[in-house]
Amino acid sequence: MNNHVKKCILLLLVLSFILMPISYSSNSQYDLGNVNKDIVIRDDGTCIITEDVTYDIHENINGVYRTILLSGAQSIDNVSVESPGYYNKLEVINSTNNVTFKVWLYSDEAKTQKVNPAVVRVIYHYNFNKGVKLYNDIAEFQYTSWDKYWDKNVDNLTENIHIPGSSHNVEYWNNPPHAVKSSQWISDDTLKVEFNSLDSNQNAEQRILMPKEYIKSTDNVDVIAKDAKAQIEQDQQSYMFQQSLSDNYGYIAAIISVLFMLTPLGIYLKYGRGKKSIYYNQEESQNPTDDKPLLINMLLDGQIGEVNADGYNATLLDLIDKKYYKVIASTQSDTIIAPTSKNLSGLKRFELDVIDYVYSFADQNGHISFKNMTGDKDSFSRFLGAWVIDTSHEVSSLDIRRYYNDAASSYTSLLAYASFAVALILLFLAIFMFKGGLTNILAFVFAGLLLVESIALFVMPNTIMGSWTDEGRVFYDRWNNFKKYLLDYSLIKERPPASIQVWGKYLVYATALGCADEVRKNMVKYFKDENVSNEVLNDLAVLYLANNYGFGYMFYPHVSAHIDTPDIGGSFGDIGGPGSGGFGGGGGGVF
Repeated sequence: MNNHVKKCILLLLVLSFILMPISYSSNSQYDLGNVNKDIVIRDDGTCIITEDVTYDIHENINGVYRTILLSGAQSIDNVSVESPGYYNKLEVINSTNNVTFKVWLYSDEAKTQKVNPAVVRVIYHYNFNKGVKLYNDIAEFQYTSWDKYWDKNVDNLTENIHIPGSSHNVEYWNNPPHAVKSSQWISDDTLKVEFNSLDSNQNAEQRILMPKEYIKSTDNVDVIAKDAKAQIEQDQQSYMFQQSLSDNYGYIAAIISVLFMLTPLGIYLKYGRGKKSIYYNQEESQNPTDDKPLLINMLLDGQIGEVNADGYNATLLDLIDKKYYKVIASTQSDTIIAPTSKNLSGLKRFELDVIDYVYSFADQNGHISFKNMTGDKDSFSRFLGAWVIDTSHEVSSLDIRRYYNDAASSYTSLLAYASFAVALILLFLAIFMFKGGLTNILAFVFAGLLLVESIALFVMPNTIMGSWTDEGRVFYDRWNNFKKYLLDYSLIKERPPASIQVWGKYLVYATALGCADEVRKNMVKYFKDENVSNEVLNDLAVLYLANNYGFGYMFYPHVSAHIDTPDIGGSFGDIGGPGSGGFGGGGGGVF
């Protein structure tokens, strides 16, 4: 896989998380204690509501507020507030889509002292008009007991709902079911609901279908001239299925994630396990084959099948070793080379590319400064990207597959894309579609692990999943042992090179293998031990460069070629959807 593509994908991933609109809010001024609600549904549709809210106040505050959402012709009247043990002043603020009860709290009768940290009960009384809906075939009470606009969680919420008739002919639902700890008819006309702990961003509602005969007057009901019972029951069935799916989504996401995470192991077992080597000779003191440094680089240094800066460096060094260039000067500050008059007709296209690129830095005398050339990294990056094309003509994918079977690596690359997409989809569904599901934490954990694995698969070198062919295994082992020989000075002393000149070829291949500097140090040490003088090296350009300062300026670094508007509360004038279509709702807090 092209490394530029990998970097782009990783960058997009980082940006997606940086720009993801996830925020956290906290308010340490108070916590909610018990919340008890009592709702009386009268036979004219009016809902007489009492909310007894306990605020555990941690700091000095001005008061508390309660906002209730409205829809269509809905209204609130007969508002009053109690605050046992404290004094209050009520301010009712009417807006287009909501009503806010702003309750100023005081600890003295003169209403001059704010409330210090304390536990304060505030009891709201109000009538809600046109919350009950009357259809042709049924009457409906759909009430939002807890809404996402509260800025605190509540651990203890209890609700008593009194209907204007018997419960025998009534259907009711808790939306969602997992929000409710228990619900039961404690009398013929009273439903008691006890909730589990509810988060500040969570919705919970009760939906009750009653005989339409329970409503004696239409003064305060939302009259809708249509049959609704069958549709509501069907909507609830669909909603319950979706909730069941949501509550079990974590398990589903975990299973999908695990299957994807285990797939690389299956790919490796089927395609990636290499055969046992049939190479037994552990001594390689000469270059094992006469292949060009380019092939050695593409097979044995980094990603298999990709050329890198070491491949370019080795090719240039090989051209110098073959006397296509001569050294003009090599000092601590710079190295200067110049092309010779040697015939270029025997060179390959990728070698001529290097010659053309190097000559683009020549001055008017044809002299080329390594310092100037390697200082222009942008030009080199552009050149290397284009050079890859010509190197592929010299070493094709078929040549690579002769030595290395990359089927497992190719499948793994495709799996990385698929795993990345699946992980993002699973996370998206957990955040936006199945938010609040009981097992959502499993979805986040396992989808997150899958995302991490997919990134690891993107950046993983293809040497891990692929496998060498029989010929490739021997090729790899021989060259790897030769590399060990070059890096181990004791082996060099034990089996020294046949001549001084051989060191030039050693350095070329060491560069292709990515260990030029270490081998150069061994060479310098060897020359010192063997008392090889600089004069002997003057006609051996590569050795002269390596023994002086040339490598310091010659080599390029390793570069790869490759504030939200509130919702309108309720659903006045039509059938509401399960879970968020009831009247009431809103939120509250302190100020």
